[in-house]
Amino acid sequence: MSMYASLTSVLDRTLVRTPPVTGDRPLVRRAALLFTIAATAAVATIVTAPFSAADGMDPDLVRLLHAMVGIKGIIALAAAALVYWRLGHPIARPVATGYGAMICVSVAALAWLWTLASIPLGSLCFYGGLAGLILVGRFDSGLSAGRGR
Repeated sequence: MSMYASLTSVLDRTLVRTPPVTGDRPLVRRAALLFTIAATAAVATIVTAPFSAADGMDPDLVRLLHAMVGIKGIIALAAAALVYWRLGHPIARPVATGYGAMICVSVAALAWLWTLASIPLGSLCFYGGLAGLILVGRFDSGLSAGRGR
């Protein structure tokens, strides 16, 4: 059995077969997502700011790298908008938690990348968070059932 097959079987048992949340409260889930994203960005900025490498770099290079982080920010904003939309429909608690955790990993990586402290590691975390969103979405029974159309 391959690693992917064993991972999918575990996630199938935990995520796909989990019933939707009862007592549906999309406004609370959406507000929690927005608060968590803002708190993650603030904490990551405060933690990574002392390690900024921008002072020793050429100003043009810093502007270029910040523009590239801005483009990644637009990608993260689009991903967050999709998660926000998905939280407006019935969703299993583990799936909602997975979506929130993965978008927060990408947001924390953006704050890390803005400081230019460790660009390769920050990029890995950013794209890892996006890949995690895709993986969680793969096991979201609400998406596969066509909800939210």
